[in-house]
Amino acid sequence: MGGFRRKESIFGFSGPVARVVAAAILMAAITVVLLSLPDRSGEWLRSHEVIRKLYLLPILLCAIWFGTPGAAASTVAATAVCVGLAGVSWPAETSSQIARIGEVAVFWLVGALAASFFDQQKKFIEEIEAANDNTLLALAAAIDVREHNTGVHSQRVADYTLRLAGELGIQDRETLDTYWRGALLHDVGKIGIPDEVLLKPGPLTEEEWKVMRTHPEVGGRMLRRIAFLKDVAEIVLSHHERFDGAGYPRRVQGEQIPRGARLFAVIDVYDALTTDRAYHNARCHAEALENLREGAGSRFDPAVVAAFERIPFDELREIARNNQTPLALSPSDVASRREAAPFYTPSLQR
Repeated sequence: MGGFRRKESIFGFSGPVARVVAAAILMAAITVVLLSLPDRSGEWLRSHEVIRKLYLLPILLCAIWFGTPGAAASTVAATAVCVGLAGVSWPAETSSQIARIGEVAVFWLVGALAASFFDQQKKFIEEIEAANDNTLLALAAAIDVREHNTGVHSQRVADYTLRLAGELGIQDRETLDTYWRGALLHDVGKIGIPDEVLLKPGPLTEEEWKVMRTHPEVGGRMLRRIAFLKDVAEIVLSHHERFDGAGYPRRVQGEQIPRGARLFAVIDVYDALTTDRAYHNARCHAEALENLREGAGSRFDPAVVAAFERIPFDELREIARNNQTPLALSPSDVASRREAAPFYTPSLQR
């Protein structure tokens, strides 16, 4: 998907494991160089001292990547290697012994300072991200209140999308954050849609549909101006595209559609089916799944539909309950509150 960062990969490992492997390789390389250098003269001994200081590199990297636990583990490893090497080339002079001990002490000092600094930096960044997300939640809730008379629709579909991404094995935090924010802000472009179109209880006219169909582009333009929402803007722009290319606004198809938008397309229809809307009454989980199956390959990515079907109903119901929404499993569960209404068709989705 364009715009998403690729996971780092080292010898087939990715994510945190790749970073551990990188630090271990760097430490092993420094050790190999040390063991390969002769120590017959003072000049070579000074070279040993310089190279031993390179152990600070994996300590700093681990502090950046893993904070205090990483700094502590890498410092212990560097200390163990230095102590092991000491058995091979421990100096006879007291001053040199003190200098060697001082080198190890510097490892611990740098590790502690680096861990403290990067932990504080990480906490500061997390606070900024939390503030950003709270702002996005407030914006999404305001849009929901206008259209749905409740502020939970966007939060609910964002949580559904996150669960679906997990079912597809997506674990990268940045990707998950992007998918969640894309789902949360999918309707931000409806800010520019007049009330008489957005809130119309019946079917829209062709002219009204032309107005309604501008909201993905409006939302995409709004978000593209914000640096940390550029990838999110692609999901917002593409969330009404169809897998067969018959969607809007760009009529892209298949894997040309950003993956996050392909996930959200399934979630958006599922949520529209299973909640009361101005143009239809809520349907049950079983009916919604049947609708999704019928659209697999045309409206939806078949792999995404298959993944959504694997999610246990109880987990979906819990997400709905957390967002103040009932979710029924079968038609009998909703019979008591269903009113006579034509069955929902995807063309009515807004």
